[in-house]
Amino acid sequence: MSFKDKMWCIQNYDCVLAAVDISNDVMQTMDSLNKVKFLGGNSEGGKFDALRHIFWMYSLSNEIGEECSRRIGQIYENYGYYIYTITENSGYDSVGMQMDLFNNELGILLNLDVKEKQLIIKAIEEIITSGQAKVIKKNQNGESLDVNGKIIPESEWKKSWNNKRVLVNSDELE
Repeated sequence: MSFKDKMWCIQNYDCVLAAVDISNDVMQTMDSLNKVKFLGGNSEGGKFDALRHIFWMYSLSNEIGEECSRRIGQIYENYGYYIYTITENSGYDSVGMQMDLFNNELGILLNLDVKEKQLIIKAIEEIITSGQAKVIKKNQNGESLDVNGKIIPESEWKKSWNNKRVLVNSDELE
């Protein structure tokens, strides 16, 4: 974590503590949904990944506000970049970060006064199936594709923060 991110966390300690509790609740919900393969289940860069980020930011922003939620989302993505820099084949890249930040913003802007998880999950599912979220372009085998639909070998894209993977609207994947 950068010095700037650490300082923000110290200065917003109550916000961070609340975010940890909320994030744990979100992960329990995601684990339950993953067990039933909701939106295809836990797929890096897919619809379920979009759901996770939208629901996380929706949950955070309803409890701790938009500003703190947005900053926590950015800190999370900064940490992903840090992991990329120290871990070979980490799975983090700029396209994944762009996807997460876009979907985080959808969750923050959702601002529905819905407290029942099933109802908000249904609303987020509609956002995703209607193509409003972003996902990484992949084929049915889960392989990343470039803008022309050609397979990008995992060994290639995992070695480069800036690579040929692209984002598409969430209704473009099966």
